[in-house]
Formats: sequence, structure tokens, C-alpha cells
Amino acid sequence: YSDQSGPIVGILKQMKETMEGDLASMTKDEEAAKAAFEELVAAKEKEIAANSKAIEDKTARHGDVGVKIEELKADLEDTSASYDEDKK
Repeated sequence: YSDQSGPIVGILKQMKETMEGDLASMTKDEEAAKAAFEELVAAKEKEIAANSKAIEDKTARHGDVGVKIEELKADLEDTSASYDEDKK
């Protein structure tokens, strides 16, 4: 009986080396993708914060304009009443 497992062991070692290289490459790619995703999340969170602030500012401005409109309506009513009395 002669040992014929030498070529099989060689093939298995070559497969192991190839798989280790593939694993290292995939791990590197995954780390790069993870870093890119984290950057994207950070950018989107900043964008959300900026947009939320803009919404709050616009809502406050809308409220201020509504109050100003009501004040002007009241002033118009007072002025119209004064004008009507002055005409008499």
C-alpha cells in the first residue's frame, strides 16, 4: 500500500489558502461598507435635525403671522369704527 493522500492534502491546503484569502477580502469589504453606512447614517441624522429645526422655525413663524393678522384685523375694525364716527 502506497500513500496516495499527498495530492489530496495539497489540494485541501490550496483550498484553505484560497478560502482564507477570500475571507480576508470579504471582511475588508464588509468593514468598508459598514464605515460607509455609518457615515451615511450620521449625515442623514444631521439632515433630519436640520429639517426638524426648519419645521419648528416655520411653525413658529406661521403662528406669529396668524397673531399679526388677527391684530391687524382688530386694528382695521377699530379704524373703520373711528372713521364711521368721524363721518357722522
